Amino acid sequence: MMGEDLRPPRPHLPPLLVAGLVLWGATALLWPALAGASTKALVAGGTASLAAAVAVAACLLRRGTAPLGAVALLALLVAAASSCAGAATLHGGSAAARDGAGLWHCTLTTDAKPGDFGWQAEARARDGSGVVVPVRLYLPEDGAGLLQGDRVRVEGSFREPAEESRDFFWNGGLAGSISSTAWEREGEAPPLGTLRQRAIAAVAEHGGRGGALVQALVCGYRGPLELADGYAPFQTVGLAHLVAVSGAHLSLVTMFVAQLLRFARLGRRATAVVTALFLAAYVGCVGMPVSALRAAVMATTALLALVADRRSSALNALGLCLVVFVGLDPSCALSASFALSAGSTLGIVLLAPLLSSVAAGRGKRLRSLVVEPVVLTVASALATQPYAAALFSQVPLLAPVANVMAAPLFALACTGGFAAVVLACLVPALAPAAVGCAVAAARPLEAVVAVLARAPGSCLPVDVEALPMVALSTILVGGLWVWWPVVRARAVGGVVGALAALLLAATASPALAAGPDEIVMLDVGQGDAFLLRSQGATLLIDTGNRDGLLKEAIARQGVHRIDRVAITHADDDHCGSLQALGDVTRVGGLLVADDLLSCPCENCTELVAEAEGEAYPGGIEGLSVGDAVGCGRFTLEVVWPDAFDDEGGNGDSLSFLCLWDGDGDGEADWTALFCGDAEAEELEAMAAMLPPEGVDVLKVGHHGSRSSLDENLARRLAPAVALVGVGQSNRYGHPAPEVLDALTAVGAQVLCSDEVGDASIAFSMEKLSVTTQKGADPPPSGTMGP
Repeated sequence: MMGEDLRPPRPHLPPLLVAGLVLWGATALLWPALAGASTKALVAGGTASLAAAVAVAACLLRRGTAPLGAVALLALLVAAASSCAGAATLHGGSAAARDGAGLWHCTLTTDAKPGDFGWQAEARARDGSGVVVPVRLYLPEDGAGLLQGDRVRVEGSFREPAEESRDFFWNGGLAGSISSTAWEREGEAPPLGTLRQRAIAAVAEHGGRGGALVQALVCGYRGPLELADGYAPFQTVGLAHLVAVSGAHLSLVTMFVAQLLRFARLGRRATAVVTALFLAAYVGCVGMPVSALRAAVMATTALLALVADRRSSALNALGLCLVVFVGLDPSCALSASFALSAGSTLGIVLLAPLLSSVAAGRGKRLRSLVVEPVVLTVASALATQPYAAALFSQVPLLAPVANVMAAPLFALACTGGFAAVVLACLVPALAPAAVGCAVAAARPLEAVVAVLARAPGSCLPVDVEALPMVALSTILVGGLWVWWPVVRARAVGGVVGALAALLLAATASPALAAGPDEIVMLDVGQGDAFLLRSQGATLLIDTGNRDGLLKEAIARQGVHRIDRVAITHADDDHCGSLQALGDVTRVGGLLVADDLLSCPCENCTELVAEAEGEAYPGGIEGLSVGDAVGCGRFTLEVVWPDAFDDEGGNGDSLSFLCLWDGDGDGEADWTALFCGDAEAEELEAMAAMLPPEGVDVLKVGHHGSRSSLDENLARRLAPAVALVGVGQSNRYGHPAPEVLDALTAVGAQVLCSDEVGDASIAFSMEKLSVTTQKGADPPPSGTMGP
């Protein structure tokens, strides 16, 4: 009936949920502040908070009522008591194990994955005296294949985190790290771990190229998918939660199973029981890590609301989950997986019934097959997408479409893949056929994600802090709960259209066309990325290999279009994020050394194949010495290499002499040199092509390595500004102190990205003006004259 109010009743917020949310929020704010507290102060604070909590609880019991204000106060006191207790325990374990070297017995709490220092995992480590500490475990290169729950005997040294990474370790509930010199497995894996190992091995053996996605979906093993660059497309289109065992992931799976059981005309109670059993088996298959257990409990609360139609029970269950999980482990209040699982569940339980009312009166089959998956996705996104944007440094513009298209395909891939992989483990003779079916079930999902991810400008890059985004989610969910509007299809369409128009305007606007001519060193960690902008034209030299850092930097600089990207050579720290770049900005063409196009080495062939897959409108252009590339008032002349003689390595880095002609008279007013990872030997060879008076701006080669520059070259080049793209506390010791000394001795202002963040050198006829993002500020004037 037209105009009829079909809204469901607005759910009340039970005291237990209020307690859980307050406990979670208070702990998230309090835990970081306790990192520097003394053990004595923590014990005193925890004891006082616990005593006050007991007093408040006793008062509430005597009164027999629980006003929300009193419940919130009790939750605050419990948060203080549990946080102080957890911090004291972590400090105590760290102190007992400090600088301990020798034999450690470690139980992995996460799968091992590749990192900058070989392989790494989180673990609970026990030394010979029985001290147990949570640590980040760094393993040698042969750490592949170690899974959560595996026990290993490690020879190595415990180290407290360095100052710059202390917050990261503390917020993750880790006392420090152990760097392993040797390790071996210790004992048998637990039964579920053995089953998971068999499942992973079966898929690896029989799954071929598509096996990596099946391993991620069914076994919770994402390492091969990440190594094959298969995870990035899911991030790009806003589907990262599908290949992580999260609350949204498990909610979609359990809803799909529940729908199948409904079609089989199973009763509501029986459907809930069977679905819960399936959920338990599924979580067992992924190895039962703490994150999966938390997500499973969260998904079960959503199941109570969606299948059993008991939202009040679901909200109480969610509140209890928050109290138990955060109370027992305060550091999980800052866990991204916990936040996404809890937020997703809260959004689903609170808002899904309201959003479903837009299709009230529609056919039951339409509601089951289309409306409910869409509603679940939207409700989850309202509570989690702002935080996810901060986490992944991007807003996936195609997320709504991608989630609608992927939901049924994902559920089919998970449930079909789960059944097939279990069969492969139980009946090994059927493993080839069963795994083949699992791969076939996942292929439609993989194909849809790949097509959507290739859409130009599918993401909007953002550089935002997590806390404001959490506040935005709170406002969105809380505002809808308070407002509780009548949801109509026309209004929803209008909101979606308005948002689409705003995003289109943001992505279509020119990139600071009226800004200064400048060279910007982007902070992308241990890698190179340099942006040139002039008269509305943009050119990027190298991309680094940290996708998130590159996207954040692109967002900081307001870049929506890059005319061309020049890759100096095919090392990962110079081109590893090339594919991710196209997710957040339009890229016109690619520039590489001419010999790179025919170089047979693995890195070069992979780079060319990846670039061809991007289908740049301007194509891929090979450059040789003497070629020139324009970018507004900048002209980049190729000065190296004459020919490849280092198999595409550092010595073959494509190098540019950059000339800035401010008055258009054909003469360079300022100069800069970009040399990739070329070192002193190559710089000596190209010196004849450089101005005799040197250059004004030098991109220091090979991140300032010891062999990148010597005193003679520093005097020969005599730069006014030296830029060093380098990662904080990197294992290579970059930049070398003697290189910094040589540059400083000739009067160069040395800017390292790990210290200053982004650094911009703006060009004018009168001066160079230097501005930096953080720390290590330039001289008071910030300018240099010719």
